[in-house]
Formats: sequence, structure tokens, C-alpha cells
Amino acid sequence: MQSRHQRLKCWDCIPAYDCIPAYDARGNRKAAAGKQIIKLNNYIFALFILLFMYWPAASGAWAQELIPENAPTLIGDLGFGANHSPSPARSSTPENRWIPYVNVEYGRFFGRIDTLGVDLVPVGSGAVELVTRSIDDGYTPATSIGNLDRRRSSVPIGLGTLQTMSAGAVMFNVYHDVSQSKGNLADLLFAEELDTDHFSFYPQIGAEYRSGSYVDYYYGLSGTDAAQVKLNRYVPGSATNLFIDLFAEIKISGNWYLNTNLRKTWFDQSITASPLVCRHGTTAGFIALSYRFE
Repeated sequence: MQSRHQRLKCWDCIPAYDCIPAYDARGNRKAAAGKQIIKLNNYIFALFILLFMYWPAASGAWAQELIPENAPTLIGDLGFGANHSPSPARSSTPENRWIPYVNVEYGRFFGRIDTLGVDLVPVGSGAVELVTRSIDDGYTPATSIGNLDRRRSSVPIGLGTLQTMSAGAVMFNVYHDVSQSKGNLADLLFAEELDTDHFSFYPQIGAEYRSGSYVDYYYGLSGTDAAQVKLNRYVPGSATNLFIDLFAEIKISGNWYLNTNLRKTWFDQSITASPLVCRHGTTAGFIALSYRFE
């Protein structure tokens, strides 16, 4: 059986959407993007899937020596799916991509959709966790005059906790982006679990904080860039975005499940005031087919 800790889903949609067509440096409209290539972070997640599937199935004398009798058991769901995640900014980056689906526990290690981590110290009804996230927030800003230099995806690393309660669960994570923005991120989420025989629903509500340096890297506009595309220079402050979402898992047959999520996010004025941004909120989601290990 899955633990309540594992079954409470913590998921975040990451932007990647075309608000307007992309243009080259001469102002000519580019052709539509072709078949999308799965990015490096997806390959990393896929590698974790293969490892998680391989170890429980290992057998023979060599495997018995490698895996002790008291080795932890893999619990949770592994699979693949498709993700749709619009961005607040005008972008030439595709909005849809294939994703691995990882929602498992293996001893102290865990994967929660877009988050990988390990329990460090037990605290309350959970633990202090070392966590990292696969965030595809990189994009290439697009304007009517031309594209700007690509904003590279963040690489957040930090600490967090998931505390389960009789009335649901609370997740709180703080990160530092060790990539280009060097900014700080924080996520606070409350989730409830509603079960039936073949369906499980997880309504969620929360907020996400992004520091000024993070927001400036992705949505700010320097004097040089502003002059290049004939827009106003913009130096934003920090942002706090609010969101609600509904995660659902549907039992298909045996250990096979269909997993889906729909999220609505409202962006802070620090983001929406940027000349690069074209919307005040987004609706995002994904769907995945997974196999449950028990």
C-alpha cells in the first residue's frame, strides 16, 4: 500500500508557451516549431525511472549480495505523460512536451512529480528534506522586432518539509537557484485527499515566492535589450504568485493508473508589469499513464 506521505501530490507547472509568433533578428516571422525534443532534465528523470524499475526486479546471487535483505521497497507510480504549461511571457518556446512521471518512495529517497529529494531528519509528521526540482522555466523572449537572448532554466536546490495531518498535508520548500538568476524561491502548499473506490482527488491551494533577482532574470529588461527591441527598460522586484489546482488519479485496471492535473495561477504585478509579459494568469495541466509499485 502507498503511504499517505507518498499519495499526497505536490506538483508545479512550469511555463513554456508562445504568446505571439517568433521573429528572427531581421523581423521575419519564423516557421512553426517542429517535433519537440525531450530536454536534458527529462532524460535525467527517465534515468531515475529505469533505476527504480530495475532494482526491485533484480534477482540472482549477485543481486542478493548487492541488495541486502532489509533493503527498502519501491512504493508509488512510474510512467510517462504529456505536459501543457503556458508562460506569462511572449516566447518562442513550445508549450507542450513529453514528461516522465515519477511519484515514488524508496526508503528515504522520493520523487514527487517534478521534485527529487531525500529525508534528512525526522520532524513532526514528516522530515526535513534535501530537495531539487526539474523546472523548465527557461524561454526565449519574443517581440515583434526580434528575439532576445534565451533565459536559461533554473536549477533550484534547497530544503523543505511535507507534514501530513488528519485534514490533509502542508508542503513548504525553499530553494536557491544555482544557475543563471542566482535568485531564491519558496513554495507553500496545502493539499487534501478525497478517495473513492476508483478515483482519488487532491484539491490544492498555495503560493509561490520568487525573489527580485529571479524575476529580473526572467522578466526584467535591461537598457541594452530594451533599446534593441524598442521597449521600455524594466527592473522588477520580488513576486508572490497564488494558485489552485486539482490532481486526480483514476484506476484503469490492476496496477495501471491515469494521472491528471489542472492548475490555475495568478501572477504578481511585478511579473505582469513587464513589457515581455502578455497575460495575468495561466491555466496549465498534464496527463500521464503510470504503473503502481506496492
